[in-house]
Amino acid sequence: MFKEDFKDHLNDVKDEFEKYVDKRIDLLKLHIVEELSRFTAGFAVKMGILYLLFFALMFISIAGAYFLGHLLESVTLGFLFISGFYFLLAWMFYLLRRKLVEKPVIRSFVKLFFPKFEDDDE
Repeated sequence: MFKEDFKDHLNDVKDEFEKYVDKRIDLLKLHIVEELSRFTAGFAVKMGILYLLFFALMFISIAGAYFLGHLLESVTLGFLFISGFYFLLAWMFYLLRRKLVEKPVIRSFVKLFFPKFEDDDE
């Protein structure tokens, strides 16, 4: 009798443990879906803003090129100065890419996927 009670109790514990593991897996899936949804939504918003800023910058650049062209009495020189400015910015961005892009992106992903370790890096 004791042996049967022990077996039943052991089976109950095993069933409860399996339910617990299943619930933890479901909770982990929900957490992953939530974080990926936040990431995707944030990415979509940032891409939309960048898209609109790109067009604003493009039209401001064209206006600036025509303005410089008017001042220099050569539209070609105006456009060359603006393009030279962008080449200079691209070169500076390339030189500072690790500090401006790589490190912040790595930190963002660490905070996104490991929020409980946020305080540990300070």
